[in-house]
Amino acid sequence: MTNTTVKSAQSSIDLCWHLLILCAVAIGASVLPDMAMASASGNNAIQDVFCNLVILLTGTTGKAIATVAVIAVGVGALLGKISWGMALIVGLGIALIFGAASIVTALGGTSTGCGSSRTLIQT
Repeated sequence: MTNTTVKSAQSSIDLCWHLLILCAVAIGASVLPDMAMASASGNNAIQDVFCNLVILLTGTTGKAIATVAVIAVGVGALLGKISWGMALIVGLGIALIFGAASIVTALGGTSTGCGSSRTLIQT
């Protein structure tokens, strides 16, 4: 293959990646305003978006993702594909995600207001 053929193929690949990123940003931009502007609780839009993220990560969705992660890392560690240190790091990361609210409160923060009693704000 000549150098121009390789450059042409690389530019085609770059174009595909740029189009993929553009589509992802466009879809994200079309979805987020609905979530951000649905401020039924009287909070500002940014707080609602972050509360929705906290609810997703610490709710049943987050528990399901954590369960799959523990299963995958456990199988990988048992088969010798992942070190046991990495398995412990994944477990520590999961513990930090689910314990983040109590860690912030213990360090002097106030209650986040994004507890399990709140539901996702939808339009």
